[in-house]
Amino acid sequence: FAAGIAYGPNGLGVLHLRGDCLNPALTPAQCTAFKTDGYLVIPDAITSDEADKLLKEAHHLMKRVSEGGEGIIRHTVSAKGEDVPSPIGRILATFEPGASGSTLSELDHSCTNKPGPDDKSTSNPFERRVSRLGCGVHKLRPFHLLTHSAFQPLNSPSPGLIAKLAGIGGEIVPHQDGCVSFTDPPSALTFWYALEDTTLDNGCLCVAAGSHLTEPIRQRLVKQEDGRPKFEDLTTPLWARGAQVPADTPPVKEYKYQALEVKKGTLVLFHGNMMHKSGTNRSEKNRISYNFNVVDGSADCLDGTYLKPANGEYERL
Repeated sequence: FAAGIAYGPNGLGVLHLRGDCLNPALTPAQCTAFKTDGYLVIPDAITSDEADKLLKEAHHLMKRVSEGGEGIIRHTVSAKGEDVPSPIGRILATFEPGASGSTLSELDHSCTNKPGPDDKSTSNPFERRVSRLGCGVHKLRPFHLLTHSAFQPLNSPSPGLIAKLAGIGGEIVPHQDGCVSFTDPPSALTFWYALEDTTLDNGCLCVAAGSHLTEPIRQRLVKQEDGRPKFEDLTTPLWARGAQVPADTPPVKEYKYQALEVKKGTLVLFHGNMMHKSGTNRSEKNRISYNFNVVDGSADCLDGTYLKPANGEYERL
């Protein structure tokens, strides 16, 4: 893939994909589907062997984090007044707070070293409770090769591994990636790779088709003085380009979500304004995925945005 910006009358304010002239990456039908639905499912975007290499590295990293040792620092930041480590330039692991069936915000930095009553792990409870590894995962091979190979002119705010481990992986509530990978105008595009087969039972990705055109970005994630992330309301909501919605249109109270049960190696592309979520993993199979966002480096990003370095810009790929 290569990427470019297209902010014409029909543009959606997102990075538009284009393929090599002799071998187009996306068909016209796929481009139309993306503009209408806000997402695109591309099976076999990476081979099974490539997915296995990424998965092996993910498990190795979870093991390293859980065992501690050189280069690993364990923080407990649940108490007020304790500074939260910055995720910029490092891999920040977060942990499931409880047992199977718990609700987990992806941005909750609390962690525990005591297994819950339903925890199936008897050897290393920390390894069993890893829920996310970000934001510096893309600096490691083979994630570096996948993330950096085709996007030299673009910026990436938040690469990460989402680990919904068997029987304990928590729910991720409905949200928009554009609130975290924030720019004005909205320009976030998410690349979500399934490293294992995903089903409803193990917490597959669920999307609200077309919501990128009906739901503006109303908040951005900012950094508080102690380093904690906090969502801050925008004075003016930011609509995707091409979203022709009357100013007096009331917010959508509830979206209908479609479950994307996909095979290992599948890539799901989706617009930063699109609402999406995932359920708990109640199965006996893990559901580990790798995702990253790309944004237009020329778009404005306000200071104080959580994943933006002070007086800097999102990391350039």
